[in-house]
Amino acid sequence: MSNFRHYNGVMETDDEDGPELVDEELVEVFRATDEMGARAAVDEVLTPAGIPSLVHDRVSHRIPVPAALPGAYFVAVPVARAAEATALLREAIEDGALPGGEIPS
Repeated sequence: MSNFRHYNGVMETDDEDGPELVDEELVEVFRATDEMGARAAVDEVLTPAGIPSLVHDRVSHRIPVPAALPGAYFVAVPVARAAEATALLREAIEDGALPGGEIPS
């Protein structure tokens, strides 16, 4: 998984139903051009599989580095669940359930 961007994620939420990822090493496993596509990956694929995730918005928070792939929405999951999440997302993309989405390389 060395091609994926790793970072520590912090997400605090008042929503008791949502995942809480605090100080957990995360890896980006999905890229979408719009927020709706990223949310679909979370709501339709990852959450039903019990994989906690968060959406990282690089549209309004662009980083001026070419390798950072600015201008998109990324979905990150715990490193330990990355392989499972990637397989599920790849299957959803192939089935046409996540149009315009891609697995970052």
